[in-house]
Amino acid sequence: MTFRIKRRRFVRALCGALIVWPLAMHAQTRVPRVGVLLNGPPLPTADLQLAGALARIGYVERRNINYILRAAEGDQSRLPMLARELVAEKPDVIVGSASPAAVALYGATQDIPIVMTVVGDPIALGLSSSISHPSRNLTGFTVSSLSLAAKRLQLLQSFVPSLHKVAYLWAPANPLAKPFEARVRQAAQDLGIELISLPLMSDIDIDPAFARAKEEQAKAVLVEASPLTLRFSGTIIDHCLIFGLPCMHSWALEVRNGALISYGPAVVEDFSRAADYVDRILKGAKIADLPFMEPTDIKLTINLRTARSLGIGFPPTVLVRADEVIE
Repeated sequence: MTFRIKRRRFVRALCGALIVWPLAMHAQTRVPRVGVLLNGPPLPTADLQLAGALARIGYVERRNINYILRAAEGDQSRLPMLARELVAEKPDVIVGSASPAAVALYGATQDIPIVMTVVGDPIALGLSSSISHPSRNLTGFTVSSLSLAAKRLQLLQSFVPSLHKVAYLWAPANPLAKPFEARVRQAAQDLGIELISLPLMSDIDIDPAFARAKEEQAKAVLVEASPLTLRFSGTIIDHCLIFGLPCMHSWALEVRNGALISYGPAVVEDFSRAADYVDRILKGAKIADLPFMEPTDIKLTINLRTARSLGIGFPPTVLVRADEVIE
């Protein structure tokens, strides 16, 4: 009788172990989750540059990585709410792009590691007290905006004769936009250019901004890199053609969509480097050991079709430096 009781106890214990063992194995093989905060429209994972970059180093969705996506659809006011939604999902790491998203994500969590692309000065934004050793839970890849702004103005000077006035389209909603506008103004002054400041709160400000640029006799337009200007880049490009004004943008994508010229970081490079940081974080790296990095690949892109529409000829010295020329 005693033997039977002991045998039943053994069987029950064995069954319990068999139940617990798969659960333990499941816990050990938990698939990491990456939160992604998009400024633009929602995208399928297959279209995410980050997912493509992670796939190239061995991360396959639903096998050894999963994504949680939130998209602001161009509306920066939604970023804080979407950041809180992502944090509530408790991902292992969150990836975002641009300064407004960085501020929103940091406001939502000081615990979950955050990797940002195309972010402004993290110290000025209050996101870190150090570039080389991030002091909080956020790191990423910055845009060396000041040097790029001066270079964009110099490029405009190289193909716009007697350039003395430039209209500057910028979005005050950006966390660093106002101090940066003042520093761009200083860069313009150093080059002997008068800057006409044209702040944009929404797309309805674009038409009056160009009307003022024409009234002030601006000879060219410089567009700030921001989610707002990128969202309405098509409208800005159309206005440049209507008003006959050459315009300098930040992203090659805008030139491929009809803008005249851009000079700025290669976004694909940023996402490739972000994928490396995500990989390292998932393997145990600490944010403090992942320094903020400036762009290493700056692209000059020119659209010759748009140049012909505007009656602009680029000097051979500019064309030969271009990384991409659209015929």
